[in-house]
Amino acid sequence: MRHLVVLCALFAEQTGRSISTVSRCATGSGDTIARLRRGSAITTRRAERALRFLSENWPEPVEWPTHIPRPPPRVRTLKPAVRPPRKARPRRAIQRRG
Repeated sequence: MRHLVVLCALFAEQTGRSISTVSRCATGSGDTIARLRRGSAITTRRAERALRFLSENWPEPVEWPTHIPRPPPRVRTLKPAVRPPRKARPRRAIQRRG
């Protein structure tokens, strides 16, 4: 979690944004990084999502810190634009009473 705090601080410094703004963009909450600094924890999933956000939005001229492993880029799969048509249900014969 310490890596996340370092990355957010560097990202904020290089982009001119506040730590809380970077925290909100990366984790969905503006106080997450402040809580991590105080010793709180977050879920692994949230930390991975934040690292991915920082990696994908990292400012170009700035080098990613060498002592922090950078997550690999996400492979995005394209979903079909249109759903395939549903199979028609066979019609039932209408029975007349009578």
